[in-house]
Amino acid sequence: MEISRKNFFYFLVLNLLVWSLIPLLRSSLPMDTQEALIWGRDYFLGTPKHPPFSGWLAWPFYTVFLKFDGAMYLLSQICIALGILYIYRLAKLFLDEQKAILATMLQFGIIYYNFSTPEYNVNVVSIALWPMCTFYFFKALQKNKWSDWLICAILASLNILNKYTGGILLFAFALYILSEKSARKILFNPKAYIAAFLAVWIITPHAYWLHETNFVSFDYIFNRSSGGDYSGALLGHILYPLKFMGAQILFTAAAWLSYFIFYAKAEKEEAQTDISKTKFLLIVGLVPFLIFVLIGIINGSALKSMWGFPLWFLMGISLMYFFPCHLNEKKSKILFCTMAGWSMLFATAYGLQCLLTTSPRFHLNNRATVQAILQEWHKVTGSAEPKYIAADVWYADMFALYGHDIKTFYWFDLEKNPDIKKKVLRKEILVVANDEYEYSTYLKKYGDKLSSPHKMPIEISNYFGKVKQKELYYGFYNIKEAKK
Repeated sequence: MEISRKNFFYFLVLNLLVWSLIPLLRSSLPMDTQEALIWGRDYFLGTPKHPPFSGWLAWPFYTVFLKFDGAMYLLSQICIALGILYIYRLAKLFLDEQKAILATMLQFGIIYYNFSTPEYNVNVVSIALWPMCTFYFFKALQKNKWSDWLICAILASLNILNKYTGGILLFAFALYILSEKSARKILFNPKAYIAAFLAVWIITPHAYWLHETNFVSFDYIFNRSSGGDYSGALLGHILYPLKFMGAQILFTAAAWLSYFIFYAKAEKEEAQTDISKTKFLLIVGLVPFLIFVLIGIINGSALKSMWGFPLWFLMGISLMYFFPCHLNEKKSKILFCTMAGWSMLFATAYGLQCLLTTSPRFHLNNRATVQAILQEWHKVTGSAEPKYIAADVWYADMFALYGHDIKTFYWFDLEKNPDIKKKVLRKEILVVANDEYEYSTYLKKYGDKLSSPHKMPIEISNYFGKVKQKELYYGFYNIKEAKK
């Protein structure tokens, strides 16, 4: 008896539950997750960092679960499960049922589908959106149904509204259309143009927001794609693309190594000869990755390995398609269990990290820390809490999330906060810094309007009693009582 679809779905449910529960060992939500929640609450049309879609999902989901932090781990795994389901649906367009299941299972050997998933962010959402968009695009090319075109348009626009690099996937689609004769007929298809108009219409409000805020989100992109010890030097144009490529090979290694170990001993089959499908897998599967490498070569600046998050959704399908082999019942079950085992192994590793680490990002008691400093605020000002929190992203989002109606003022910098007007500097503001040096930079900028720093000692401990000591610096802006 071969691997059944029912067993495949059972494992998806088990995987979702395991990866939703293991992160509950953390004491604090990941930084990107807090950030997405605040975007959903306060930044509807755009944010200082990314487009807003991940926040649109996060905040309503969080509130439905009564603001239980653990709900965000569940939301992450729903995104992963959706991505896996649509990879399976895509796989069935290229492979038979048994190979489609095994090709999809190979994705669990990619670190982006397990160890990196508890931190809900734009990358996790892209794991769902890229295969969903690709599935409906390929179906639209094949069937030319209105429903497929319109769903593809909506998903394509949401993919860009989630992260601008979603546009790279659309570029790969366009390249495929131009390179494949059977696909070029859509250039004369009114359904395709109406779908494109719908996608543009959905994106338009965010595009208008970008224009009105002087494209502030793009500053983040340029800052993230610059820097590094060899940035701008000749070595950087070679070293950084190679490092990015090496990271992607490492992060996907469990998938391709697992398959090729089986492939080496299996009976080989003839490769597929459908030119259209071959081109599709090569272009959509490789062009986005090559674009990132090309950016690194041209720009000569460090590339972030996590940018590879959505790039490998066709890996399992491509391995089975380009290197086909006959896997008997026994080997099929072993391969299925091997890939399931990889996910459980990574879950164990993540659980151990949660148990052993003393990192504040894992075990800072966010709620207690926020309440302790807000009590100091109340003593000084008489008001329950400030209207604004000026801090780096981690602390600003923490106070905004666990306060009642506190607005973020990232880095205490107007240029990095497009929705904050200059008149806010006439208000009372709580200022929090990670260390004395960071607080001193605020003092230099705002002078005697900002109080001298107060220090709050913090202890972060793991499950085995190991303790890490830390001091948090905070102060008061525009408050006379704080300077006495």
